[in-house]
Amino acid sequence: MDQFECVELQEEGAEAVVKFKDRKMTDPARIEKLGRELSSIADDQKRVNVDFDNVKFISSAAISKLVVFEKRVRANGGKLRLTNLRPEVRDVFSLTQLDSVFNIEE
Repeated sequence: MDQFECVELQEEGAEAVVKFKDRKMTDPARIEKLGRELSSIADDQKRVNVDFDNVKFISSAAISKLVVFEKRVRANGGKLRLTNLRPEVRDVFSLTQLDSVFNIEE
């Protein structure tokens, strides 16, 4: 049984891989739930790969949850990276200058 509603969590070696279930991350209630799910993951993981392969659009509210997630992972001594961003999603991080905050890998 999947323990999360908004993300899938997989272990790949020493790294946790977080994959989003929603293609468009815009619904306020889902984004709040996403924040709670990411928070619970941040407390238990040292290396996290957030895989955006499924994501076509991300709202600023969802990005704010990712910022909090990144800070919590780092505060717990961990590292977070973002992977498989589509160009339109990558542009959002560039326009907000968050590409300098996150470790974004192509």
